[in-house]
Amino acid sequence: MRNKTIGSLAVCEPFPWDALLAYLAPRMTPGVERIDAGCYVRSVTSKGKSGEVTVAFNRDAGCLELTATGTVDGDDALMRAARLFDPAFDAAPVVAHLEKSAVLAPAVARAPGMRPPGAWSPFELCVRTILGQQVSVTAAGTLFRRVIDRATLVTPHAVASADFSEIGMPARRVLAMQSLAVAATNGLDLDTASWIQIDDVLRTLPGFGPWTRSYLAIRLGRDANAFPHTDLGLIRGAGTESPAELLKAAEAWQPYRGHAAVYLWSTG
Repeated sequence: MRNKTIGSLAVCEPFPWDALLAYLAPRMTPGVERIDAGCYVRSVTSKGKSGEVTVAFNRDAGCLELTATGTVDGDDALMRAARLFDPAFDAAPVVAHLEKSAVLAPAVARAPGMRPPGAWSPFELCVRTILGQQVSVTAAGTLFRRVIDRATLVTPHAVASADFSEIGMPARRVLAMQSLAVAATNGLDLDTASWIQIDDVLRTLPGFGPWTRSYLAIRLGRDANAFPHTDLGLIRGAGTESPAELLKAAEAWQPYRGHAAVYLWSTG
């Protein structure tokens, strides 16, 4: 089926397309998102419309170009791509600050302009973050595939009603995931609510502790200074020995600790 043009999104240079795709690749929703020939490809189904969206970076034109097959809502796809890749983000102040750090300077030099990826689907991101609690990125991906096998779709209704018994993760994590799904079916619109509104709900749900909400604050809330200092990957990446030592080291990265975290995760 031939791709049709949806539109384009101008990017603020430098725009580290390859680094963004590398970060997203092991964290994608299985069967829904993929990297193909240097492009981000996403299957979409919404309001009776379905198809596949491809996002490519045109380096010469300095923009993201979106094409699609099927019956895709072009305006919605442009909005979601912008939320995922944050193309208008001006990274200059972040680069100028973080390149002064001996720990971060090599990562900043490799991918100037790196920014926290957002989410095409905030609900999928929240589910994936729950699955990533206290396990490796690879293990979380395995769990995500099991969730999709049980629920078929990663939607609030599907996750809320699926049977996740004997899925290979703690019951409290299943409870967190399904409590979020129930909240999303009962009025929490993760697509349109502000981060403050979302976080106010998340803090009342089981399983949404400081690490989970800090990670989501970085990616979903665009909080430049959020910092999950108990994260083992960050502790190791920064060459520190404990959460307290990492938190002390991160004082020099303020007010961009969230960006520092993404750099450390990207190079870990």
